[in-house]
Amino acid sequence: MLQLPRLAVGSVQTSVDPQPVCWALLALLSHRGQQVQHFHSSARFPRCEGAFSSTGVKSRHLDSWLMTPDLCREVFAHGASKAEISIVEGRYATAHDTSPRGGQLADLCDWLDLPRLVVLDVTDIDNCRLPARPERADGLLLDKVQDAAHFARLQTTLESLWNIPVFGALESLPAVRECLDTVPRGMAPDREVCQALAANFSRYARIDGLRNLAARRAFPCVRPFVFVAPARGQNSNLTVAMAFDEAFSCYYPDALELLELHGASVVDFSPLRDEALPAGTDLVVLGCGHPERYAAALAENHCMRLALREHLCAGRRIYAEGGGLAYLCEHMVTPTGKQVAMVGALPAVATSNPHPSPPSAVEVSLSRKCWLGHPGTRLRGYLNANWHLEPSSKLDRLVREPGHHCDLVGRYLAIGSRLHLNFVSQPEFLQGFLRPAAMSQASC
Repeated sequence: MLQLPRLAVGSVQTSVDPQPVCWALLALLSHRGQQVQHFHSSARFPRCEGAFSSTGVKSRHLDSWLMTPDLCREVFAHGASKAEISIVEGRYATAHDTSPRGGQLADLCDWLDLPRLVVLDVTDIDNCRLPARPERADGLLLDKVQDAAHFARLQTTLESLWNIPVFGALESLPAVRECLDTVPRGMAPDREVCQALAANFSRYARIDGLRNLAARRAFPCVRPFVFVAPARGQNSNLTVAMAFDEAFSCYYPDALELLELHGASVVDFSPLRDEALPAGTDLVVLGCGHPERYAAALAENHCMRLALREHLCAGRRIYAEGGGLAYLCEHMVTPTGKQVAMVGALPAVATSNPHPSPPSAVEVSLSRKCWLGHPGTRLRGYLNANWHLEPSSKLDRLVREPGHHCDLVGRYLAIGSRLHLNFVSQPEFLQGFLRPAAMSQASC
């Protein structure tokens, strides 16, 4: 058995966001010397990444819709192995939940034997009007308490009526929450904001009780089948150039580590500032982000745009998701309506959606052979609604299902996706990334 202290933190109230309380807990544990690993309960990228500001460690992703129970256990054990405590954040679905399909925190609690902490917004709670008792809760974290007296009254009431311990609380803190509301989508809040949350949470937190709860259940040993080094002589010698700067920053850490485990050299570069790709680049990966905020700077970096086109002309590959897909197009239309020239690898115009819907779970199949896979192969991911794609001439549409023709597109050896695809959950697609360029070209 493994000692992997762990907790699940989520809400049951539909309109309640558990993030401020979760960030406060993460920041407080980190401030008190704990090495903390945060996990999202689905492979969606959040509106903003407060967990990194709280701990200084990149969040990882689990997903009960994308992954089998055994794979979830392996991915969790891999990510949690270097941490002293791990927090899995999400929302507990209820019997009346009409939310779309996708990864569910309750499933992860069962698969990973996670103690369940429920974030409860107490704004409308009094002694005569309590919400339904959360099912299978191991503890409560109260949000938006008024003061210490209000907290003490609620703690006594809830613990006596529900027989569930209260482990902490966070006050309303309107100024701090206003700062959180103004954080641009995809950006991390200032570290000082998370420290303010932690300072207030520390007034009410029973940290020793939380640590004991997290450590009370041992974790079964995991026999890895994904994070396994290949046999000698089967290592890839590819150089993977990953775009990473203010415009492109959304990646799955496990997927990058899996590339390195198979011998690929992962190096980063900046489409905003660099004039050339890293030496010896075989494959370019353009992750999601918010290139619309830096459209002018990206357009003015003519050297990088030319370097990416020359990379394709030399018979090498590019894979792009979300904002990376928009950057690969001929033009990008920003939220202000301005059309800006981009790389031009894909004959299409990408238009930014100023009011996108949350990422939704989508399952599609490949319509034709490409270096990712064969026709009919199923792909699961989360649709990024931040961008609308309008082809301007011939564009290879790689998805078979109606209504999804522009969700995965290609031209020569460039592939762009409106779907966020975590290839750890579908390891067979990783082989497409690891093939040498000549083999990839032959398979197209």
